[in-house]
Amino acid sequence: MPLPSLKQTLYAFDNVKSSSDSEVADCLIALLRASYNKQQQAAFDKLADKYCDAIDGNDLQQDVVCALPHLVGFDASGLIPELLGYFRSDCQFYELAHAIILLVFPRKRSAVALDTLNDLQKAVLTEIAGSDPIWRSDGDFATLLKRHGLPITQSKTRQLLNGTLKQR
Repeated sequence: MPLPSLKQTLYAFDNVKSSSDSEVADCLIALLRASYNKQQQAAFDKLADKYCDAIDGNDLQQDVVCALPHLVGFDASGLIPELLGYFRSDCQFYELAHAIILLVFPRKRSAVALDTLNDLQKAVLTEIAGSDPIWRSDGDFATLLKRHGLPITQSKTRQLLNGTLKQR
């Protein structure tokens, strides 16, 4: 999909929680891809400026990432490897890590066990466990992890992945 217009972008944000229309997901994904694509960077920046003016200062890339978990009827499994690549290149974009967790892990009261994780979930935890900045600087990360039954420290996440975490 080519870079969406401002009108398409605003429509997508207005309908993210209420529509299962693939146009909304396609628009948001196209915007996120454009934000990381060097050939589309100038056009994306121009659109981001228009968006910022229209929405009183909001950041387009951040709003796209925060909207992804709210897409109705959207299967993100095919998008997760791409999102992990973006996170790898921009590991201080904490909202992206939050979105990935929200897309891959259901809310859970009990702690997850290694044998209950699928390959995609393991890949997400492996990537995040290897990112020091989010563990040091994101004050909300532990709360998010806890809500999904995940270990709340980097060392315990690594222990979970290598099978040495003692479950309570």
